[in-house]
Amino acid sequence: MRPDAAPIVPGDLRRRLAVLWLIVFVDLLGFGVLIPLIPFYAVRLGLSAEWVTPVIALHSLMQFVGAPLLGRLSDRYGRRPVLALSMAGHVAAYVLLAFSDSLAWLIASRLLSGFTSGNLSAAYAYVSDVTPVERRATSLARISAAFALGFAIGPALGGWLAGAADPVSANLASPALMAAALSTLALVGILAFLPESHVGTRRSANAAMAREKPSARIAALRDPALRLMVILCLCVLTFAAMRESLMSLWLHDRLAYDTHAIGMVFTINGFTVAFAQFVLVGPLARQFGEMVTLRAGVVCYGISWAGLLLAHDLPSVLSATAIGAFGTALFGTSLQTLVSLRAAPTTRGAIMGTYQSSSSLARFSGAASSGTLYGQLGRDVPFLFGAVAMLPALLITLRIGSVLRQEAKA
Repeated sequence: MRPDAAPIVPGDLRRRLAVLWLIVFVDLLGFGVLIPLIPFYAVRLGLSAEWVTPVIALHSLMQFVGAPLLGRLSDRYGRRPVLALSMAGHVAAYVLLAFSDSLAWLIASRLLSGFTSGNLSAAYAYVSDVTPVERRATSLARISAAFALGFAIGPALGGWLAGAADPVSANLASPALMAAALSTLALVGILAFLPESHVGTRRSANAAMAREKPSARIAALRDPALRLMVILCLCVLTFAAMRESLMSLWLHDRLAYDTHAIGMVFTINGFTVAFAQFVLVGPLARQFGEMVTLRAGVVCYGISWAGLLLAHDLPSVLSATAIGAFGTALFGTSLQTLVSLRAAPTTRGAIMGTYQSSSSLARFSGAASSGTLYGQLGRDVPFLFGAVAMLPALLITLRIGSVLRQEAKA
């Protein structure tokens, strides 16, 4: 039984997680449709690589703003209304993108989609609300697998909807409208089938406590282990964002890949992440602990970026991205689990939102700077920086482990 909530019978727990899994998958399928195509919306408007990536990064900047706010709102008013509000924002953002014929409309779409992507913190908080501590890593990994599957199937669907092999002349309206339709379906799923997890008197009590003790979240972030986790998140995901924001352009410019080949790379990567999260991460975390899987994720990231430096054909690209996919699964789920275990139930949404916000800040910084590195210093330079940065990241994981061991002895 969870110490912070009323018991949920196993059948009801499985049903809730299955419904949430389907909702997250459908929404991220829509998001995935646009992943390999987003840079070309900007290229079509005449922007160079130095400007394409900052436009892409606006999504993460607004996610940095929105995630902690939506996380706090979910603590006060519940996970379900925040998920529904965020999904409605996605629908509006994708419709804007479909009809964007100027830089201003493109920017508006990126800002709205980023702000409402704070639903990620609410989804993870929902899982933490209903799942026993001993099963939390597995449950978080499987919800993360829904994200990965959306990223896997979505790019292939987006490449097919775009039609033309040349991404600059492809049909970019149809993928955006498909994304809007899928998010609409996810919104209906939330309203019709997803019960609230942060319920009734407990939510009211938590809201009252949050009002009476507004420093609770600040005090939680003074936790030395949690602070190190946020720093680690910033260090690793900054360079992960460089890879993600540049991959489409890099594949097109260096290897002359068309929309279908680019979509295939993203699809294989997504399926690999989903497989690792759904099948491997939970058992590995139970066997070896989250700290070991976290370090393994950092090592996989470093090997992946080094592999991309040496890649010269499709098999070598796929090998490097597959290793990176295992890094994504191991690192992301392990760190989210460790953060959730440090969060009190009264501030869980806020803490998960703060973590998601740091992730978004890292992604904004990486995506915004990657275009300059790519355009001014060379196409492979972001990958070189990423590989080198994993050395200090590994040292941070060792420090986190040391802090946790000291606490266990105290």
